[in-house]
Amino acid sequence: MAEQQKYRQVEIGEANLDAVTVGIEKAVDGGLKAAVWWEAIGDVDADEAEFDDVPAALAAAEAARELHGLREVVIALQEDVTWQGEWGTLDVRNREPIGDVRPTDLSSEETYELAAGIEEQRDA
Repeated sequence: MAEQQKYRQVEIGEANLDAVTVGIEKAVDGGLKAAVWWEAIGDVDADEAEFDDVPAALAAAEAARELHGLREVVIALQEDVTWQGEWGTLDVRNREPIGDVRPTDLSSEETYELAAGIEEQRDA
């Protein structure tokens, strides 16, 4: 059995200069579609391609990462898209949790501190 790929989630619109980005969003027909892109860096030109199949987009992103010597493949998910386990493992710990913190690895003490900090900023 092949080892499952691991990805890091990034914010939509975030620049990732040493990575290939896969953006996943809902298509008009309700299915999913993906775009793969990377920024120009050194001798590597920027490029982008669209896919109707998320696994094909992820495979193309891994191939582009290897070809161009980029550090990683990162994922940008449209707000209403849910990551599917068969695509690999998605690390969302680098995102600022807002609202529902259940999918994070925050302890109850960290959750309390986060909520207190948000309330403090709102009151300022």
